Amino acid sequence: MEDKTLATNQEQRQQAEASSKVETISKEESKIVQLIVFNLRDEEFAADIDQVREIIRVGTITPIPDSPDFIKGVTNVRGEITVVIDLKARFFLPGKKEVDSKHVVISEQEKSLYGLMVDEVTEVLRIPEEKIKSTPELVTRIDRIYINGVITLENRLIILIDLAKVLEEEELAKLAEFAQKRRAAAEAREREKKVEEAPKEQITQKETTEPIEEKKAEETSKAQIAQGETKESTDEKKAKATSKTPITQKETEKSAEVKIAESRDEKKNKRSQKNEK
Repeated sequence: MEDKTLATNQEQRQQAEASSKVETISKEESKIVQLIVFNLRDEEFAADIDQVREIIRVGTITPIPDSPDFIKGVTNVRGEITVVIDLKARFFLPGKKEVDSKHVVISEQEKSLYGLMVDEVTEVLRIPEEKIKSTPELVTRIDRIYINGVITLENRLIILIDLAKVLEEEELAKLAEFAQKRRAAAEAREREKKVEEAPKEQITQKETTEPIEEKKAEETSKAQIAQGETKESTDEKKAKATSKTPITQKETEKSAEVKIAESRDEKKNKRSQKNEK
C-alpha cells in the first residue's frame, strides 16, 4: 500500500515539474518588449524603452562652436547639461522637404546624457520579442551596425536601432572626423564653382553692358537728330516771319503814297471849282 502511495506522489511531482517547465518556456516565448517609436524623414524607427530615460519637446539649444553638423548644441534637462544630436544628420538622411523636429529622446550612455532630436515620437509599442526579425539587406540607408532588427506590423516597417551603439564615443569621434572632411570637401566644391562662374558672370555683365551702351548711343543720336530738326524748323519759321515783314512794310508805304496822291487830287479839284465860280 505504501509503495503505491509513493509511486503516486512521485508521478504527481513529475507532472508538476513538467507543467512548471511548460509555463516557463511559454513565458520566455511570449516575453513582451516595449519600444519607443519615432519618425525620421519618411521612415519609422524604434528604440528599446530601457535605453530611453525620458522624452521632451525641443526647447532652447545653445550651439557649440566648430562642432560637427549633427551636433546641434547643448541644452539643460532638469539641471543636467545634455548634448543634443540631430539623428537625421547623424544618419545622413536626405530629404526633399525639411521637417522641424518636435521631440528629443533623452538617453544616458556611459554616465553621459544625450538628447536625440527626432521628427516626432508617435507611440510606445508593446510586442512579443519574437516579432523582431533580423535586418534584411538594403532595408534602410543607415549602417547595419546600428540596427538590432526590424518589426513588420501590417503595412508598417519599423527599424529597431541600438542607441548604445549610436552614441558610442568612438563612433561619434569617427563620425565627427568624417563630417569635418565632408564639410571641407563641400566648401572646396563651392569655391571651385565660384571660380568657374566668375568668367561667366564677367561675360554676362559685358553682354548686358554693351546693349545698354548701344541703346544710350542710339537714344543720343535720336536726340541730336530731333534737336537738329527742331532747330531747322525754328530757323524756317524765323525766315518766313522775316520775309513777311518787309512785304508788309512795303504795302503800308504804298498805301500811304496812294492816300497822299488822292488827297492832292481832292485839293486840286476844290481849287478848280472855286476858280470857275
